[in-house]
Amino acid sequence: MIRTVFCILLPLMAFQVFTGQALAQDAARSAEKVESSQPKIFGLSAIKGTRSKVTTVSFENKQSEPSTATVRLAGDEAEYFEIQSPESVSCLAGETIDVQVVFNPPADFVGKVDATLQVTFGDEPPIEHSLRGLSTRGLQGKNEPPLADILETLGYRVDIGWNTLANNVKPKMMGDEISAKLFKSVGTQSVDIIPVARYSPVFSLPFGYYTIDSGKPVLHQVGVLSGMKTFPEHQTLHPALEDGGTSFEPGDDRFGIYTTSPSHDAYSADRWNRKLHKKHATHACRIYAAKDVNGEPLKNQYLFCFEEAFNGDYQDYVFVVRRIEPVVATAPNANEGQSPQQ
Repeated sequence: MIRTVFCILLPLMAFQVFTGQALAQDAARSAEKVESSQPKIFGLSAIKGTRSKVTTVSFENKQSEPSTATVRLAGDEAEYFEIQSPESVSCLAGETIDVQVVFNPPADFVGKVDATLQVTFGDEPPIEHSLRGLSTRGLQGKNEPPLADILETLGYRVDIGWNTLANNVKPKMMGDEISAKLFKSVGTQSVDIIPVARYSPVFSLPFGYYTIDSGKPVLHQVGVLSGMKTFPEHQTLHPALEDGGTSFEPGDDRFGIYTTSPSHDAYSADRWNRKLHKKHATHACRIYAAKDVNGEPLKNQYLFCFEEAFNGDYQDYVFVVRRIEPVVATAPNANEGQSPQQ
């Protein structure tokens, strides 16, 4: 499929990429801004026979010379994707054009596919990004995809320790899982906590970070995942927000990550799950250092994978948290909330 866009653009351009439907400031929607350190792979998901949410790639005009931008889907599985951008648009210097793509798997297909999004400006070589689609059988239970497939579709090459849907909730580390449970911020920018996948029952889900005060966890809510039913936001990549945002500033505090379902709070540290919610999974979160499509570490980025029940799929809520690093344990259980500083 080819679409032609007429605009004032340049061969040497800068680009910004957004997935989801809009920025997190729109409380009814969510999006992920993919930074230059992220893999240039765009993961889309849909239940078989339905369309995904729109993924938008924005290209910024840095010069004033007119050019023709040609947008094309390439690859043996390109037919699973659709470009929904306007066929032509005029843009001034400094403006951007948006290329909108959806994943549209047929009703008889379940699994993963990939294609290439090519954008050519004039006679310049095409700029390419990979598209990956994840088609599921339906909603919840055994219809859900395994965490391994989810992360692969998103462009993360991480050994989680198993490939099936269900696993276990034992505290033994799996694959590349790390044992650290407390973290600190790195640099001067805010910490990003981006919801990249959700396969859970349908309800609104507050999430955020927690600190330790007087030997107890103190919750700091950052956002709320949508409980929308018209579109299955509880069974999708890049789940939408209904409130809040996707960044926070913890200062010098050590912190962990939490979620709040209708039944309980789940903490990234086993200690608090064991102490406060004995009827639920103690090891409610598996944490992995994020790696790109080639298996190279993405600096100061970690995947927090939460388990709501006991089947051990750990894809109920998946967040990538950026600009953080683990706190090195200095005493027994230091990473579970007991250290000389706490």
